[in-house]
Amino acid sequence: MVEKMKENYFSIIKFCCLTVMLAYVIVVSEKSLQEISLECFLLGLFLAVSTLYELLDKEKIGCLVVEIILAILIFILFGESSVGFYLIPVVVLDTVVYFKLPLVVGLMAFGGAFFNPPDLAVYMVFCIFISVIYFQNHVMIKRYQDKLEDYEHEEFKLKDSISDKDLMFKKKLEQNSLHYKNQILEERAGIYQALHDKLGHSINGSVYQLEASKVLIHNKPEESSRIIQAVIDTLRESMDEIRFILRKEKPERKKAALLQLQGLCEECREKYGIQATLLLEGEDKEIPDQIWEVILDNAIEAVSNALKYAECSRLAIELVVMNKIVRCSIFNNGISCETIVEGMGIQGMKDRTRKVNGLIDIDGQNGFRINMIFPLTFVSERGPV
Repeated sequence: MVEKMKENYFSIIKFCCLTVMLAYVIVVSEKSLQEISLECFLLGLFLAVSTLYELLDKEKIGCLVVEIILAILIFILFGESSVGFYLIPVVVLDTVVYFKLPLVVGLMAFGGAFFNPPDLAVYMVFCIFISVIYFQNHVMIKRYQDKLEDYEHEEFKLKDSISDKDLMFKKKLEQNSLHYKNQILEERAGIYQALHDKLGHSINGSVYQLEASKVLIHNKPEESSRIIQAVIDTLRESMDEIRFILRKEKPERKKAALLQLQGLCEECREKYGIQATLLLEGEDKEIPDQIWEVILDNAIEAVSNALKYAECSRLAIELVVMNKIVRCSIFNNGISCETIVEGMGIQGMKDRTRKVNGLIDIDGQNGFRINMIFPLTFVSERGPV
């Protein structure tokens, strides 16, 4: 009810003004109630039509025409002593508003002063008051509403733009992820091929030699012993070759992770015009694969949130490897936030960090910064890595 009154407050004020005017005519009139009954009826009709004009969203022109006809009719029937003078400001201002005429045309509302109204002072006060409330509602508040609509329109456009960017960003991340997965599969295929090419022949030869020694073990034990020793030497060499191949062909998780982080920064620069940098400092220590996974996932979540909410122009990912810990810091210079609301994204980052015995701190002052610290000796549920 209150909200409805707020929406139609101007119609209520206008109705009250015209009602007071009608009551004023009845009180100050020297005529009998019977003599002014027709005038009061026409004024009441004008009051109803004028109020209806404000409440309608469409087809207002019909009410405006009826207003004008009633005002002219009252002025003609009851002459200079009538209250028709007080209808002039209402009719003029409604006409100016409906046809969106220049505001200066609204000064015609004071034109009735030149036709000798019954009470000039009351007429001028009424004109000033009605002009002020019209100006407030149809100029000041209308401008505010137009600006508010523009802001909402811009907000919707920005949200759509962010959604499109976010969708493109996610697609690019999926493409990068698929690229790195393909690299890993290719590396695995290389390992399988190397094992097959270098070890297949020697292992097959060893099998044939063992079968021969099985036949000779009773009749020629010395020859059988020589063959078995040769097989042992061959298998030992094969084990050394396996170790060499695995050391040579083992996928470098650190290299793949750094490439993915670098690709993340390049995506921000090329697609969104954000100055994104990746910095690695410290000794070249072996970081457990589980920690690399957490760093990658949290970095992707942090960059995605920055694109959606931060409105930043600069973003930095810093990795500092120390003696026993590695520190990862992700910073953007976008919108600051004194009170951080933990959504699913931030909660997910915290959960992932805790699973590898890490610590995470989020600072929303002077931009937005996420600091993570991980122990290099990570102890998982299965034991030390």
